[in-house]
Amino acid sequence: MKSLILFLLFSFSSILIAQDISYLEFLRTDLRLQKREIIAETMELTIEQTEIFWPIYKEYEIELDKITKERLKLIKDYAENYYNLTNEVADRLAGKKHELDAKRNNLLWKYYNKFKAELNPIDAAMFYQVESQLLMLIDVQVAGEVPIIKKPKK
Repeated sequence: MKSLILFLLFSFSSILIAQDISYLEFLRTDLRLQKREIIAETMELTIEQTEIFWPIYKEYEIELDKITKERLKLIKDYAENYYNLTNEVADRLAGKKHELDAKRNNLLWKYYNKFKAELNPIDAAMFYQVESQLLMLIDVQVAGEVPIIKKPKK
């Protein structure tokens, strides 16, 4: 599992460098498969639980993908404004980042409750924990690729 996580991190690191949208789509697809492998290995679901879990997880991925697309747009917007950042743009970007973080956290909680209702609280908590950890790993990798805002020289 550790090797999958490391591969996941290194695969995702080039996402901010890439300019080609089709390449970004490829990476997102590859990432989705990597996450599924890690989750399947970690969750240790029975056959009956698997039949319940994966269709719900697919719904989750569809909703998460929408948020991920918005996050990528935000990063692109930040990159386009990086050298000419104004107070207004900085405020707008920070607000959007906060909004997207809240959306993703709410989505995780929504699907925790779905898994709890369909499976049980322990499996739902495992989903929440593993998915949260994977998202944090991705966030750390992305944050390492995004330069810190520079104040204008006075």
